[in-house]
Amino acid sequence: MTMRAQNPLSAETGRDASLPASGMGPRSGEAPDRLAESPTVGPAALDLRYMTPEAYGRLSPRDALRPLAAILHGDALGEAAAAGKGWPEVRSRLRTLEVPGRVEVLLTDSAVAQEREQDFELASSDAFLFGACRVEDIRGARVAEAAEAVYLGLLRLIERRGYPRLLRMWNILEDINGQEDGLERYRHFCLGRHEALAVLQPATLEAPPAACGIGAEDGGLCVYFLAAREPGLPVENPRQVSAYRYPPRYGPRSPSFSRGLFKRLGDRAGFFLSGTASITGHESRHLGCVAAQVGETLENVRALVRAAEERSGQALPLASPDTTLRAYVRDEGDYPLIRGLLERHLGPEAEVLYLRADICRRELLFEIDGQIFQPAIGA
Repeated sequence: MTMRAQNPLSAETGRDASLPASGMGPRSGEAPDRLAESPTVGPAALDLRYMTPEAYGRLSPRDALRPLAAILHGDALGEAAAAGKGWPEVRSRLRTLEVPGRVEVLLTDSAVAQEREQDFELASSDAFLFGACRVEDIRGARVAEAAEAVYLGLLRLIERRGYPRLLRMWNILEDINGQEDGLERYRHFCLGRHEALAVLQPATLEAPPAACGIGAEDGGLCVYFLAAREPGLPVENPRQVSAYRYPPRYGPRSPSFSRGLFKRLGDRAGFFLSGTASITGHESRHLGCVAAQVGETLENVRALVRAAEERSGQALPLASPDTTLRAYVRDEGDYPLIRGLLERHLGPEAEVLYLRADICRRELLFEIDGQIFQPAIGA
């Protein structure tokens, strides 16, 4: 099996229920980059922001607020993507549905070191480690083998480097709903991930990180992660069965992720929202109706955020400029409807990035994930 790391110099382009109804702010082409000009976060903190390509191009490792890593969707940077910026630049191979596209940037005010180890492109600060790896051209049972190898590698890496606690995982798999060797490719992936965790971090199977599993049109398997020296607080959704306790009908091994994870980040607090869709209990709901699926998904998001607030004692408002969300749309033709529904229900404050992607269950038409960063209570 051949792995190829995400190389910044050469990688291929790849609320609350009472919220008022209102627009999401500027639409395509208007684009004031309210956070791109001078983003601010608290001391020893972490933040994630969406930036226009122009604002991203002005970033430097010497800035007071410097990138830990960036996620590039589609051809958001065009020819500029080939130049590299000196920190990990992950090409998601997902197409943005907005024009112009935006870049996701993880920011910190701590010193950052970038390097490569084995198949991983890495960036580390005092408190956090980011890493990314891609495995190209995997078929059949090799999806499980590739997932197990990647996760074994990253689990050994985070332990060796002193960041043993996974906070957030992003998993992007080509043809995620395809059937191979009698099993859906996503279920092959879940099998491999589970086996790696069972070998090296068995306790994590009962308190896993926040995560998403999303399908791309190409690119093999791309895994990137955020790890820390100290653990976060996993949060489950009272409306859903924990994914790691799904019954066997969903595959030989259950998905290994929590519904969300809360983490104190210096004088800020962060909540990582895992991929969330139209599922209650463990059943998919509203088959064939994208509007109803969006509504059910948002009910799940609200319930999960409330659970996180109760467990952490931290206010986590969805209607905030410190909330950044990714909306995954299976059918591009549903984008206008989905965007309109999210604008109405989430209000003008939360930033939403819209991406064309496949969802881990074939019948699901929409999924959302993201993060909420707020000043920590008591900081």
